[in-house]
Amino acid sequence: MNNHQTFNYSSSDHKYWLGISINLIFIIFEILCGAFANSLALVTDAIHNLGDVLGLVIALVAVVLLKRKPTKRHTYGFYNTTILAAFINSLILVASLSIVIWEALLRFIHPENHIDGMLVAIVALIGVFVNGFTAYIFEAGASKDLNEKANYWHFLADALISLCVVVSGLLIVWTGWRVVDPIVSIVAAIFVLRESWRIFHDSFDLITNGVPEGIEEEEVEKYLLSFPNIEKINDMHIWALSTTEIALSAHLQCEDPQQYVEILDAATDGLRKKFAIDHVTLQLETKQKTHIESDI
Repeated sequence: MNNHQTFNYSSSDHKYWLGISINLIFIIFEILCGAFANSLALVTDAIHNLGDVLGLVIALVAVVLLKRKPTKRHTYGFYNTTILAAFINSLILVASLSIVIWEALLRFIHPENHIDGMLVAIVALIGVFVNGFTAYIFEAGASKDLNEKANYWHFLADALISLCVVVSGLLIVWTGWRVVDPIVSIVAAIFVLRESWRIFHDSFDLITNGVPEGIEEEEVEKYLLSFPNIEKINDMHIWALSTTEIALSAHLQCEDPQQYVEILDAATDGLRKKFAIDHVTLQLETKQKTHIESDI
């Protein structure tokens, strides 16, 4: 079994429920404190956190659908819902960070008249622990699954922004410089936006049936051509079934089709071990088989 399949979705359900629960409680608390402290920063951060909780809900739905058995209409099951969830979450993350930057620019131009800096710092510090803990519970899966990676960066971004709010709140108390609040928010948002864009790019590649990251099509073709009697590869396609599972289909032009079973078993096993491609469909054919060239 390859690394892509060792990730157990069913055991990750509780992480989503835990993340959704503690973050919803904190959002309500943050909105109330933001209104009391007259801090637009806290209210904006709460709204941003609400977007991340929505992302968790979407990801949870994808994980639940993933475990449903294939049907006659969905013969592959619902594997690709995890790709869709990662893509939607990347959009939410980029949009949320863009809103944070925009709101920070507005506060930079028009600073708030009065901010209870100490209350802002205390609430934001709680946010650092809440968001940091949520990021931590998704950290292990982030290296195996793009969906988990999106969740991880969502809440790591929130933790960093909350930490910036802590710093700005304390600086406001000590110096009275209200302009510090938007400056540190912009710096943190830009830092995270780079990784967020990478997740968006990767998930867009998967949702449009691009070859998954880490797989080189030329290397796969070279490997298949290394088998005796395989002269040519036709109609090879490599795509992602989900954020953790890869599929391949190809026509192998073979001098001696009688070796079909031997070549099929060896190639399928090799693709699984060498490239972590578990869903393999190979068809052997003779030189007489013609193929229509396509621009696709």
